[in-house]
Amino acid sequence: MAFWVRHGLIAAALLSMAWPLLADGPGLLQDIPTDQMTMRDGSVLRGMLLDESPRGYEFIEINRPPGKPTFAVIHTIGTNQVLRLEKVGGDERRALDDAVNRLRNHTQIRAAARESLKLTRVQSDVLETDQAWRYEGDRFILLSPLDEELTRSLAVRADQIFQAFEHWIPPKQQPQNPIQIIVFRSIGSYSAYLKTIGLQIENPAVYVPHTNQVLIGSDLGLFQQRLDVVQRNHDAVLQQLDADNKKISGELKLLAKRLKDAGWSPNEIAPEVQAMREAWERDYKKRHSQIQVTNRRNATVKQELLDSTTGFLCHESFHAYLENCVYPQDRYDVPVWLNEGLAQLFEHAQFDNGSFRIDLPPAKLLGQLQDRIEQDHGMSLQRMLQTEGGSFLLFENLHGTRLDYDVAWGLAWYLVFQKQLFAPNGLQRYVHARDQPQPTIEETFGESVSRVQSEWVEFMSQLQQ
Repeated sequence: MAFWVRHGLIAAALLSMAWPLLADGPGLLQDIPTDQMTMRDGSVLRGMLLDESPRGYEFIEINRPPGKPTFAVIHTIGTNQVLRLEKVGGDERRALDDAVNRLRNHTQIRAAARESLKLTRVQSDVLETDQAWRYEGDRFILLSPLDEELTRSLAVRADQIFQAFEHWIPPKQQPQNPIQIIVFRSIGSYSAYLKTIGLQIENPAVYVPHTNQVLIGSDLGLFQQRLDVVQRNHDAVLQQLDADNKKISGELKLLAKRLKDAGWSPNEIAPEVQAMREAWERDYKKRHSQIQVTNRRNATVKQELLDSTTGFLCHESFHAYLENCVYPQDRYDVPVWLNEGLAQLFEHAQFDNGSFRIDLPPAKLLGQLQDRIEQDHGMSLQRMLQTEGGSFLLFENLHGTRLDYDVAWGLAWYLVFQKQLFAPNGLQRYVHARDQPQPTIEETFGESVSRVQSEWVEFMSQLQQ
């Protein structure tokens, strides 16, 4: 983080590669009746009601743009926004359910309205403040020492993230206690807390199973605090500029009078006064422009910090969700490459115009992986499967392993989009119960490791950024 002073301004530089949706198959959703939700504003959503609770409706809207692939968007809608809901039933509903399942990988999760989220002030011993914000989601509690705006942004995204988990990997059980997500105001305060609980790791975020907490280090709070100081100084500079601008006409009149008293002719005075006026206007616009540039830079850095914090939240929350709601480690063995690969897949998902989506491959990560495949022809995948396919101890393995993260992400992507991992019971074959004999890699995949490697290399090499 660098601060500098320039021209009297205090400035802080605190400090489409779309994966194509699958084309509609023969008759997919073309002649299938759907649920219909009529909103109080007159708009109509067509698709399928997924869930109804006191918090509102969860509705998957099916979009069929002419000449383009069909895709789906999941909305969270307050009950007070809905005028009428009409649902299909019987065979029509079974056909609709089947069609929606075929769109599973190409579904976007739409954000709920920010203002609808209820935040409360609470005391937090972990965050060492009595002014923390608390937000309670369906499966998690978020604690944040950040300001209300940032906390609300993270709460909206956390809701989308957990909706995404439930959509693509439906829960198998209800956790005894909600997952607690704790966001620290700085990396320093996060690191200090880790020392108090005896953790020595360099990760900027971590899921701690025995306390069921997702701990997230971020400099968002520190950045916002300094940004507030910068903004106050900017406001003072702008206020002074505006005051000076109001005085400039009078000052130029005084200048003209002094020049006249000094014996200047009117023809000499006019260009001199005009030159002074133009010089002031250039300086006024320049200083305004400098502040605007600085504000844009700061906004960009703030957004980058928010995005990286969201990525950490998404990654570690996936481990927590899998442990709490799907495959608890005392009963199931989830391979490290699978747990970490899916966490990477969700971490690198994108928030696109308010929607959370996983079907856009991250260009940088894909590029790194494709370069690696070109060099080793996929041998890194074979090594990972042979060394990381054994017994899984959640915390120790995830934070002590030298797992190839890009390869784990690539395998997860391949399984999801080529092998339909998120189809009903698709994930089950890669996970085994601890009371059963552990299958071999060949038994898990249903083919030899060399065959998996060959198909994976071909698929990932052809994937477009």
